[in-house]
Amino acid sequence: MPDNSPDRRPASRRRVLLPGLIVYGNGVFTCDCTFRNASGGGARITVAQLPQLPERFYLIAIREGVAYDCRLVWNKGLDIGVKFESRLELSSNNDLTLARLKKLWLAKAPR
Repeated sequence: MPDNSPDRRPASRRRVLLPGLIVYGNGVFTCDCTFRNASGGGARITVAQLPQLPERFYLIAIREGVAYDCRLVWNKGLDIGVKFESRLELSSNNDLTLARLKKLWLAKAPR
């Protein structure tokens, strides 16, 4: 039976299949992930193994060179829903507090 309930998201999401990296614990802990769908306000990501995520963490979109300060919204198995609190451009940001995020992004970014 189809789900006819209205979508409560403020913006519609587009389907994607893009590599990402979850970062928390001041950059000490990382976990590879895949963006499955995304909008300007959030995303659904998939992980291979379920990490013990904190309520807030960074999510790096590898191909875009962007880190999102995220809030965990829901967790269903290996699928995770996040809300973007802010967006940080890693390629042009020289802030020392983001140096670890930039280093992690550069290690994963395609050359």
